[in-house]
Amino acid sequence: MLVVGSTGMLACRYACQVRAQKHRQEIIAELKEMVKVLLVEYFKQTRKKPTRIIFYRDGVSEGQFKDVLCEELQAVQLACSSLEKGYRPAITLVVVQKRHHTRLFPVDERDPR
Repeated sequence: MLVVGSTGMLACRYACQVRAQKHRQEIIAELKEMVKVLLVEYFKQTRKKPTRIIFYRDGVSEGQFKDVLCEELQAVQLACSSLEKGYRPAITLVVVQKRHHTRLFPVDERDPR
């Protein structure tokens, strides 16, 4: 499993954490530890703690949305509070899917874009 985090306030530099994970396991097993390492790296680079975390998540089936929300959101919150008591940045969790049935078509079929 790969977790990537920005290490700067302009979001143009990134660090990553990689862990082996069991096949077909949707919940990220060591997310708390991985996020903690990325938060420390962010602090090393900026000398500030992030006030907001935007967490993009892919590869989640619809039946697992609630489990991912509960377990992974809690893991991110625990990673934050393990660094400093009372540290609770705003966290936005965005689950993205690629198997949707939305189709986009040009307004004008002659338009090459």
